[in-house]
Amino acid sequence: MGEKDTVNIKTTADLLENEKTEQRKKDAEAIEAKQKEAAEKAEEARREQERKEQELAARKAEQEEQRAREAAAAAEAEAAKAAAETQKEELIGAGLALAGTALAGNTGGKKNSGGFFKGLLLGILIGALGLWFLMPKQPSSPEPAPAAVEDADVTLDNNGILGFTAADFQEAVLSAASEHQELIVMEQPLSITTTITKAGLGNLAIFAKIKEVTYYGTGVYTVDLSGMKEDRILVDEETCTVTVRIPHTVLQYVNPELSKTEFEDTENGLLAFGDLKLTPEETNLLEQSVYRAMEERLDSQDLYLEADRFAELKTWEIFQPLVSAVSPMYRVAIEFTD
Repeated sequence: MGEKDTVNIKTTADLLENEKTEQRKKDAEAIEAKQKEAAEKAEEARREQERKEQELAARKAEQEEQRAREAAAAAEAEAAKAAAETQKEELIGAGLALAGTALAGNTGGKKNSGGFFKGLLLGILIGALGLWFLMPKQPSSPEPAPAAVEDADVTLDNNGILGFTAADFQEAVLSAASEHQELIVMEQPLSITTTITKAGLGNLAIFAKIKEVTYYGTGVYTVDLSGMKEDRILVDEETCTVTVRIPHTVLQYVNPELSKTEFEDTENGLLAFGDLKLTPEETNLLEQSVYRAMEERLDSQDLYLEADRFAELKTWEIFQPLVSAVSPMYRVAIEFTD
């Protein structure tokens, strides 16, 4: 049996709590505080918008009432004018009839041109006096006409969503996504405790050498925003929500930190002497075992769930300010595509 066959490597992976994980917790708390503040500001902006819309609706209703009053006044004036014309014609006719009666009374059946003209003038005078008394009187100084309703009209209809369109939100989100195509959302440190046992003569324990080596590394998780398209950005006008759908996180790479490697003293069997030494092939086997142990621990469901949580927080932190710039009433919600 060759020497390399006598080497046994046992690895144990453990997650670490260090300055990176502490900073990650602080970042999460800070973003969650921002989310709460943004939600409060969005709600305040929505209430303000509702108040403005109610004011605009009241003004529009008032304008509609003004239009109705103007239309009624115009119809009434037109009816009064028509009635006055009718009264004028009736009074003139009555005056002429009275003039004829007066003329007949003066002549007593005889021709008398002077009496005729007197009767005619009398009839006209009576008709004119009747018109003066019966015609509707105009105010001495007419009231100023109200301002044209069209000049003060209130438009409640908005172009799209409160003056903007879904494309405005999509453009803002896509612009930010193009700047963060492979976004790092979490770095998870871990340690790999490795026990190397190298048997000696006859594989007897008294000739064995044992050494413990602790390796360190970091798993880097990312979310890919390079495939962001308009159909992944959904705008809900009713709830004032912009939903951005992102892919789940992936373990992008494992970064061994070889400079931090810690070597323990070699434990020798009773008849074993000197330090444990590895051949180049055995060293390569050791490195592969360590890397595989790191990858297996990092490629696990609990860490992907944690990475997804930070993906939600970090992408929200990127997109929310841009959406708020379009409309302070809108908030961002992050969902995953599958």
